[in-house]
Amino acid sequence: MAFRKILFLLRHRFANTRVSWLRRCAGRWWSSCGMRSVIDRRLVKCLGIVACGLALVAQVDAANDDPQIVSVLRNWETTSAQRDREGMAVRSLQPILGPIREACLLERFTWSFRSSTELEAVPADPAERQFSPSLRVTFNADGQPRRVAMGQRQRDVRDLVKAEVRQVAARESMARESGIVLASFNTGDAATAPPMASRRVQEVLTRWLTASKSVTALRTRFHRIDYDSAIEVEAHSDGMFVYCEPHQGLYHSRPSAKSPTNSARIGLDGRRYVQLPGDESSLFWKGKELVQIDAATKSYHVFERPGTTREVLGAGSFDATWQTLVTPQTALPLVVGLQEKELRTNYDWELVADDQNAITLHGTPVAGPDVMLYSSAEVVLDPNTFRTRATRMVDVARSKETIHRFSDTAYSRDAATLGKWQPELSRFKKVIEAPDVEPALLMEVDQPALPLLPPVAAE
Repeated sequence: MAFRKILFLLRHRFANTRVSWLRRCAGRWWSSCGMRSVIDRRLVKCLGIVACGLALVAQVDAANDDPQIVSVLRNWETTSAQRDREGMAVRSLQPILGPIREACLLERFTWSFRSSTELEAVPADPAERQFSPSLRVTFNADGQPRRVAMGQRQRDVRDLVKAEVRQVAARESMARESGIVLASFNTGDAATAPPMASRRVQEVLTRWLTASKSVTALRTRFHRIDYDSAIEVEAHSDGMFVYCEPHQGLYHSRPSAKSPTNSARIGLDGRRYVQLPGDESSLFWKGKELVQIDAATKSYHVFERPGTTREVLGAGSFDATWQTLVTPQTALPLVVGLQEKELRTNYDWELVADDQNAITLHGTPVAGPDVMLYSSAEVVLDPNTFRTRATRMVDVARSKETIHRFSDTAYSRDAATLGKWQPELSRFKKVIEAPDVEPALLMEVDQPALPLLPPVAAE
């Protein structure tokens, strides 16, 4: 709070003079010392940029200190906590806004009034701004959110709740088809088919599929960000992804050399997420085998690629990519190897942004295996090539969020043009799994009769 007050005073101190005053004073000082060189002028310019940054930060902080905004957010938190019937609405809004608490909302977003009943929120996290540059929340007379707009994607809160119920029904339907029995309170089979997408969305999907089918080999570098709201941890890693049609590729990631000092995500207690180094992971697949490489122990495991949906859903967790996915290229979903039927029928797609800079799509899984793995997917496409620039996947429990941003991507129809990328395993030891042992048969064995106890003497 003391830092906020200092920034607020700085903003008002330099409100009228700004950079010109600082540059004039610095220039006079440098002139008196006879040191007006090119380097000096660059230093003065840098000082001016720093002053602009301080003024901007103070301006942003002052916007969030607006008592009217604070009052609206505080009332939102209070009424949401008091009304049990709003529980489903809060759950539907948390993936978009995070914890519905005044302190968390003020730290995660910069708020401003668009009208007396509508607030605009700009995410503080640059990675989040890539997918949602700004949000707009419309409130009703009770101070509860009635409508949320994320770019072109505008939804009533009650529609978000209906989508949540539809997704639960889709998971139950998928589980039944896979032979998995779930306990359910749903008395009827709700329709799981996604609503009809707009003409523009259909056009974007068509061009996206065409761009994907034109590629049979791909090599790209990525920056990965993992958020875990359950333990309030953020991790950054860098890596490389290679795909060669139909079943050959590599996914390798390692902790980033440079990570942000402080996380922009806020936990339930109002504290920022803890920054940890990303995991080192190396997966290689070819044909029907998937290889998990452990660089620390110089060893590797070989797994058989799952072949049925039941094997996929029962094999492991969201993180165990080599076990949970039928097609290993979906280690990075929605990048390559896209299938038209799955893309159009298994997701409910909506446009978030559509301009000359980027096309952003939001997808909600409503059918197929992905409905058991993810709760939502967001994709940023290049508006000229319709190739994937970035993806954001949220797991089915909505506790883990993974962002991939791609760079230095090479597309080809000939895998030989990608150069050498296969891992060299000659110096690694293959881990041999212990063979499965049949359980011992249960046999009834005649137990020897125990001797009778002597009679107790009567007293």
